[in-house]
Amino acid sequence: MYRPRICSIELFRRCCLRCRMCHMWKTKEQDGGLDKDSLICLADGLLTVMDGEREVVFSGGEPLLHPDIIEIIKQFSLRGFKVGMASNGVLIDRDKAGELADAGLKNIQLSLDSVNKETHDFLRGVPGTYEKVLQAAAHLSAYKGKISVCAQTVISGKNLEELVDTIEFVKNNGRFNAISFMAVTTPFFAPIDHNWQENNEFSFLWPRDSKLVDKVIDQIILLKAKGYPIANPVDQFELFRSYFHQPHKRRPGVRCQLGDYVLSIDPSGEVRMCCFMDPIGNIRSNAIAVLLDKPEVEKMRQDMRVCRKVCNTLVNCFFKG
Repeated sequence: MYRPRICSIELFRRCCLRCRMCHMWKTKEQDGGLDKDSLICLADGLLTVMDGEREVVFSGGEPLLHPDIIEIIKQFSLRGFKVGMASNGVLIDRDKAGELADAGLKNIQLSLDSVNKETHDFLRGVPGTYEKVLQAAAHLSAYKGKISVCAQTVISGKNLEELVDTIEFVKNNGRFNAISFMAVTTPFFAPIDHNWQENNEFSFLWPRDSKLVDKVIDQIILLKAKGYPIANPVDQFELFRSYFHQPHKRRPGVRCQLGDYVLSIDPSGEVRMCCFMDPIGNIRSNAIAVLLDKPEVEKMRQDMRVCRKVCNTLVNCFFKG
């Protein structure tokens, strides 16, 4: 049986922002999602099949919009899972920060696309978001012994020249434990378009100045060497560089490792090894142990290891050097 170490759980597709690099807020899938009882049942099942630290990451949409999110985190934490969350931060006030800490949340990634509030608010599509993120980080920093707070920055053409200043801000601000980066990719929930970078709606997101890309990435690597709290490994920044130079070219020597340690569950309960493959089943109709014991799971894992598609997932999600 396949024994993952990380389970990524997308609670639902409801969000309170209008991000330029994600069109989830435009979809009709704003309601429903995974309910508390289904998730607690899933926690019991995952406990029997996962290895290692048994890390669970909740995402959305915005997971804090889920009415039972605190209880869900608590139930996973009580079962010994290392619980993380990706959030835009705008719903975290002093009380919510305390509730998250008491529930057992171990780490949280807060979207922070620039130290320049105009840039951040533009990319997130709602004025005032920047100030709310910093307030959220301040509230959470009171629980640094319990929760690790990481700024999550999406590298794009809009904020490329501000990345170094953002790193300096995170290092000196005292509210964050670290900063991590992702490269902008095909906007989520937008129509599939291989050449999305040339689409008038999205073209501003793509870093077009290759020399500037190299300069900024070199600066970031230097700051990491100096001990700045940058979570990504150096070889991932080299992968970002290659990707921004040639987005349609598969990087030599890079293979998919998601099938070695990750499992994903979407808001309808579908369990997937890869977002480009059919689901292996649904947690609402089968126990997770039954699904992971299917013979086709091992076949999928083998196919993922030798897959040669140009896949943006290799650049960002759960990267391993």
